Amino acid sequence: MKIRSKNREGNRVFLEVEEQSSQFEESVERALTQAGREIKLPGFRAGKAPKELIERAVDRGAIEARAAQDLISYLYPRILEEAGIDPVDYPNVEILQQEKDEPFVFKLGVDVYPEIKLGKYKGLKVEKKKAEVTEEEILKILGNLQERFAKIGPEGKKEVQPLDDEFAKKVSRRGTLAELKEEIREAVIRDREVEADADVKNKLIAAASAEAKVDIPAGMVEREIELMLDELRTSLARTNLTLEDYLKAIKKEEKALRDELRKSAEIRVRGKVVLREVAESEKMKVTEEEMKEEIKKLAEEAGKSTDEMEKTLDEVARRFIEDYMLRRKALDLLVEKAKIKSLD
Repeated sequence: MKIRSKNREGNRVFLEVEEQSSQFEESVERALTQAGREIKLPGFRAGKAPKELIERAVDRGAIEARAAQDLISYLYPRILEEAGIDPVDYPNVEILQQEKDEPFVFKLGVDVYPEIKLGKYKGLKVEKKKAEVTEEEILKILGNLQERFAKIGPEGKKEVQPLDDEFAKKVSRRGTLAELKEEIREAVIRDREVEADADVKNKLIAAASAEAKVDIPAGMVEREIELMLDELRTSLARTNLTLEDYLKAIKKEEKALRDELRKSAEIRVRGKVVLREVAESEKMKVTEEEMKEEIKKLAEEAGKSTDEMEKTLDEVARRFIEDYMLRRKALDLLVEKAKIKSLD
């Protein structure tokens, strides 16, 4: 196999590839053998008919088309490696030459990972929300607890227990109302600290993305929309709902939902691309030990052993995990180098 030419136009690469005619003929033979296993000819068991009868029974054009597809699929990983490209979508294929005793020649067009020019990503200025909770909010939470533990009286009226130490003992492990209120305060503040940290990270990604110059391929956006829909399906499944149920409830077609998600998908992809480039610029790596630790965490979340999880991960899955870990490291760097101002 040899790559005759390679041209890049924006985020799309075009390759012209040549393979020996003998390789194509071998692929045709394999396709014929497979067809022989699939078709039934009178007087013969499946896969036992003579080659000559199989050739007369099948469409030669269909066999050659199948052979071409199989050969291109086989060559594709080698093509990517030799051309040094990182595709983000499935390729379009055009066969240029398929004559007997002539080289098999085809053209590939595929969207690839975009070229990016980073701007400023260290020393970015962002504001952080203060994690706090008011007495009024605590009382509202306590009121919800009162409603939850209310009893129906003899006359059918709801009777709520007064907010006192006895109530605290009933609804928690705390001995006094003051201790329960403090527990609620700490829990809410913890949640809001997590929210504030996430907000800072989102602001930093947005700031670094705004500083960068990059043209996002359409294929990457479409893949991100699929990922967002998968996330939605997972979330809905927790309440025993399907995506179809959700679409019926909001009276929308899936296409309309996809269109709504497109802008958010573009923002997410842009952020991912920028973080990956930061990791590349900073020469960040994922060690084997870090990878093992991450797989262990994933296994625990899935309720599997580490060995079981290891067996389910192919090379593509490992690359996906590594890419995620590199982006996480890059984001940690943005936070570490940022100028974060706390809002009072």
